[in-house]
Amino acid sequence: MTTFVSNDSLTARARYREGVEFAMDRNGQTVGLSDVWALIKRRHWLIFSVVVGCTLLAVVACYVLPTTYTASSVVVLERKDIRPFATDAALTSLERDRSAAETEMDVLQSRQFAGRIVDQLNLIRNPSFNPYATNGPEPKSLNQQLLEYPKKVVGVGPSPKAARIVPDEQEQRDRAISVLLSQIDVSRTGESLAVRITVSNPEPRLAVEIANTIAKLYVESSLEFKQDERTADTQRALNTGGAVAFLRQSTTQPLLITLRNEEARLLQNKAELGAKFGKNHPQMIEADSQLVGVRRMIGDEVQRILSDLEAESLKPSARIVSTAALPNSPSFPKPAIIIPAAFAGSTLLGLLLALMLETTDTRVRSGQRTAQLLRVPHLGYVPKISKQKMKRFHSGAGWNSVTFAEAERAVYMACRYSDAKQAHRTLLITSCRPDTANASTAWGIATAAASDGRTTVFVNLDVHQPNAPYPGSTQRAEPIERYLRKEAPLPEIIQTIPTLPGFGFIDMAPIMIEPFITMDADRLGELVADLKQSGYDLIVLHAQPVLATGDASWLSPFVDGVVVIANWGKTTEEELLDAVSQLRLNHANLIGTVINQVNAKIHTRHHYGGFVLTAKRAPTSLWKQGRLRGQNGSSEQWEATIDPSPAPTTRSSVDG
Repeated sequence: MTTFVSNDSLTARARYREGVEFAMDRNGQTVGLSDVWALIKRRHWLIFSVVVGCTLLAVVACYVLPTTYTASSVVVLERKDIRPFATDAALTSLERDRSAAETEMDVLQSRQFAGRIVDQLNLIRNPSFNPYATNGPEPKSLNQQLLEYPKKVVGVGPSPKAARIVPDEQEQRDRAISVLLSQIDVSRTGESLAVRITVSNPEPRLAVEIANTIAKLYVESSLEFKQDERTADTQRALNTGGAVAFLRQSTTQPLLITLRNEEARLLQNKAELGAKFGKNHPQMIEADSQLVGVRRMIGDEVQRILSDLEAESLKPSARIVSTAALPNSPSFPKPAIIIPAAFAGSTLLGLLLALMLETTDTRVRSGQRTAQLLRVPHLGYVPKISKQKMKRFHSGAGWNSVTFAEAERAVYMACRYSDAKQAHRTLLITSCRPDTANASTAWGIATAAASDGRTTVFVNLDVHQPNAPYPGSTQRAEPIERYLRKEAPLPEIIQTIPTLPGFGFIDMAPIMIEPFITMDADRLGELVADLKQSGYDLIVLHAQPVLATGDASWLSPFVDGVVVIANWGKTTEEELLDAVSQLRLNHANLIGTVINQVNAKIHTRHHYGGFVLTAKRAPTSLWKQGRLRGQNGSSEQWEATIDPSPAPTTRSSVDG
């Protein structure tokens, strides 16, 4: 937003600059919802494409991917696993710890146990587990199909008549076991002894049958394991004198330990009494009676323990608490979950991509951003106009009836009332990169000054754009060379426009092109001095782009102020910073920046900030008055190509 100072007060201009710097600091530190909304509007097509694309892929995947059904059964491990004829440590009632539960889970997922499932259900005859169960071709994975497709295209694929090699039955069984293990998942929660067996299969009934069979066979196998251990322990007990003798000597039950200690005491007491008395002595008879009673109690306790252990050995170490039920719907894919999740995830992905592109896109579009980077005011925007219309309307006649010329007039007024205001202004206008619009903008600023009543001369020093602003003129190198040799007066090289009094222009491009490079700093200084002495109030020098040549850098000490032009959506922040840095090396008095070629509709819709005038055509009344004519007074050059129909002027504004 441009602010004009109506007088020469240094205090007023200082307050203006303080306001600009305060606004730059404030805008550079705040990010609000309006900024997020502006980002969404700038990148809405990207976000929309990502969301629609990912959501459609999710929809297609839901109805193309094969369905999978899940069935689960639950088995609880018993807390006690007592072996009747095991060692003393095994006979204690120890609860199963975590390692024991994890061991049982590993058993459930072992290949040996899975082999029993395959044999029980005869899965080796099921084509989904064994592709060789039928005479059809062997099914191939998606990766194998993708790898074989190029081979078929180039004709190096296997022959369809090639003999099919069928592996032996053991290999087929191993393959069925591998497929089964890939469909089984065994889990438990925390320290719980409840183990959940989950089976995923494309056929719901087969998934239920496998889950229930696994639970049933595991319970049976646990009982078989106990029976095998019982047989081994019984044999070991027989080798030591029988089960009763083994338990009597090895059991560590508290009551048996107490009874054995009492038996030992009585035996010792009997031995002491036997040394004093005969065996028929009453005390000896009483000791024998007590010893027989203790031994009878030990035998009864051993028989009770033996009975309990025998009964316990006939029970499995696991039991089924929940059987698998037939699933009503597939567990995968679930459109009701996948599609909303894909929509939410793609929305987040689109926003992240938009933010990433916005961060990496450093092209200049906002005047506020240039002010933050360079710490100088932004002078205004010049809307985008076609090159043909630039050539038509920048002839000087009726310039103030065209919208982009009004924007250039606003830039001129901002330059005129800037901090560098002096009685005789020498203004250097340059850019970062070559573009025809830069020369046209510089020309428009000069014509705006002339229409404002200031005698102005425009000097084109850009060899990349000779005669670009004013197509009807041709500047030869010979008069300029004669002037530089002081053989011709200054008016001979100044071209004028009859419809714009007080305005002249000089195109120095012909003498700055090889091999006529005769313009140096001294001669330019002499030219500027002659122009000032000739009575021109404003001298506008249009130099070559700063990053293309060093002309603008060595010209900056000879002028009162420098204006840098950036192309909207083309010039990057790095280019702008490099250009300004080179100018400041020579202590250039940088007035501000101008952004031209602005697409007003996009600028407004995307909330880049500032005010941009939208383009319009010249009113019909100007054509009737003959104001839009060439410098020779003929309108044939323009009437053949310009549509004289009027269009209203509109102004687009966005809050900064």
